[in-house]
Amino acid sequence: MLLVTGVLWTLSVDPAWFAQTHTVWTLRKEAIVLSGMLSYVLMAWLMLLANRPAWLERRLGGLDKLYRMHKHAGIAAALLFAAHWLIKLVPKWLAGWGWIAAKPRGGGGGGQAADLVAQLHGPAKHLGEWAIYAMLALVAIALLKRIPYHWFRKVHRLFALAFLVITFHGLVLLPAAMWPTPFGALLALCALAGSVAALRSLAGRIGLKRRHQGTIAAVERLGDDIVALCCNVDAMPHRPGQFAYLRIGNGEPHPFTIVSAGLDPREVRFAIKALGDDTRGMQALRPGQPVVVEGPYGRFDFADEGHGQVWVATGIGITPFLSRLEWLAANGGSRQAVSLFYCGGEPGRDPFAERLVALCRQAGVSLHWIQRGSDGPLTLAKILADNRHASQSTLWYCGAQALGDTLARSWHALGLPERRFRRELFAMR
Repeated sequence: MLLVTGVLWTLSVDPAWFAQTHTVWTLRKEAIVLSGMLSYVLMAWLMLLANRPAWLERRLGGLDKLYRMHKHAGIAAALLFAAHWLIKLVPKWLAGWGWIAAKPRGGGGGGQAADLVAQLHGPAKHLGEWAIYAMLALVAIALLKRIPYHWFRKVHRLFALAFLVITFHGLVLLPAAMWPTPFGALLALCALAGSVAALRSLAGRIGLKRRHQGTIAAVERLGDDIVALCCNVDAMPHRPGQFAYLRIGNGEPHPFTIVSAGLDPREVRFAIKALGDDTRGMQALRPGQPVVVEGPYGRFDFADEGHGQVWVATGIGITPFLSRLEWLAANGGSRQAVSLFYCGGEPGRDPFAERLVALCRQAGVSLHWIQRGSDGPLTLAKILADNRHASQSTLWYCGAQALGDTLARSWHALGLPERRFRRELFAMR
């Protein structure tokens, strides 16, 4: 994407420019335009990703992968905006200190239309500068995990407003000579697509067609920090391994894995662990409370082309596997070899133990229980030692990021196909 932008800039600049002898100021002028466009293209891409288009979710392998791209693109856009700002200001500082020659004064106007645009230059510059400050602050807030999720979601919506301001900034300040070029066409395309996406975000239209009204039918406490919820909703067909956004009452929606197997589309079950300020209140839930379930999302669907499957889960990461086990148990059991490695607590005290053992038996899945604190860390070498067909199987992982990263590195070090290491990413910010 950035490479294409750079190529279009090269094709759009007057060829004579490349043969000229340049000063700091002539280089600065083009560097401002190019850095601004690079950052703007990424920001338009961010707005598209934020709209969660189904076709893009499929292409990237799930909404969790889409949000990972959203995060990385956001960081890159912030860095490019910072570079754009510094390219504009640093030469001025250097000239003020007498280290380089002052900027030559520009020429006159170019007719009524040019004068009209020129009148907007001042507001466009000032608003764009403040929008860049706001965007850098919003990126920092998004990356600070100490900020509660509900505040993060509220503040994050301001990105759409910042995008519209930066769009005004770019449309007004792009040099007139650039408009009839591929570079100008790129700006127009990004402005149109990004503005539509930003307005949909501000209007609350994202995910609207996937929202389902319902109520809490049952609440069950599983230990001290896990709550199992059963929600009755209007029909929401879903597959094992998918997740949905759950909003209770007037609260903020949170993403949770769906534990139900989709056998009844009107019943959606979750197992929620208190991991932060916004989920600790789950302990106070009661049947009858209204909910909105948005989904389903995700491509952690257990579809693969391997000779078998190896499932690895830690803690609350067992939930997508419980969903799949329930589906297999209701449909005659697994038709391929499946081994589940679960890193949990003591079998007698783990909140999922009884149901997990029963479902594995009914589904024909081999269960390997790795007890935290006594069995040592789980490694790929242990998995291969316990399952000689594991290297020909597809490995499905959901759990702690550190263990997932370790298993992925070991998998790649053995030269095993990357497409057969499937992973659900917990982080959504």
